[in-house]
Amino acid sequence: MVSPEVIATDLDGTLFYPKRKKGLIPAKSINFLRHYINDGGRLLIVSGRSHYFADKVREVLGCPVDVVGCNGSFVESNGKIIKESFFESENLKKALTEIRREQRLMFISLFCKDYNFVVDISMLNLFPRIGYRLYELSQGAYREKATKSEKIFYEQLEKGQVYKVLLFIGPSKKSIRRSEELTNLLALRYPDMEFAFSNQVIEITPKGCTKSSGISFYLDYNHFSNDNVIVIGDSGNDISMFKAYHDQSYCMSHAPLSVRQYAKTTIKHFYDLESYIYPSAETKSSKEKK
Repeated sequence: MVSPEVIATDLDGTLFYPKRKKGLIPAKSINFLRHYINDGGRLLIVSGRSHYFADKVREVLGCPVDVVGCNGSFVESNGKIIKESFFESENLKKALTEIRREQRLMFISLFCKDYNFVVDISMLNLFPRIGYRLYELSQGAYREKATKSEKIFYEQLEKGQVYKVLLFIGPSKKSIRRSEELTNLLALRYPDMEFAFSNQVIEITPKGCTKSSGISFYLDYNHFSNDNVIVIGDSGNDISMFKAYHDQSYCMSHAPLSVRQYAKTTIKHFYDLESYIYPSAETKSSKEKK
């Protein structure tokens, strides 16, 4: 049996190409993961995204994949949802009304049990509409399957089955700093929710739902010890798992220092993990270069 038995990985900029190219996963990473899974290892996607991209990863790898989705709001193991957490509807509606009134946002979207990515199009007047289009184009192969509907947006808020809220700050690089600053401010104002930043977006989840809490639930459910997992990521929403599993934490070298400082090891490519899990692979590679 391979050790560690679980690789818990972020998607965007980590398992997926850092730049939003047409493809999703580099060939070297695909080969490494197929080898690892065939040796008995488990791949655990730990992402702010939903089921949609987990299915894409399964399709590319042709292997089973488990999921901690929407930053820990749901956990899936062996094709079964083993944990779900939703916002309290009235609290969420009140918070979003206040945030929308007081902050300059391009758009707000919901990740729900019944809908993958719901955008409130009532916010998309001329300038936000251009910003949203730029956001869509920048996503490339990463683009979520979106439902653009004010009616469905508010129906889902009322229904109370929202996993995560995404606040898009703006398309510019300045928005990255603002998203980090605003995340800290909102976390103080709304202590009954979790806030994390990822580039130009702020992600809000129910209290207690973080990437680290999702990994912990998954490991307990499958009777894995805490030292039997590697965590790897590149964004602010990965900090919780870097802290919780520090000795086995890896951060991508392109991540900002404010994120990298929390991980124990920095690597350039996801497939560089192979040399840590299979040390002989690095030796073999060195001999081939000679």
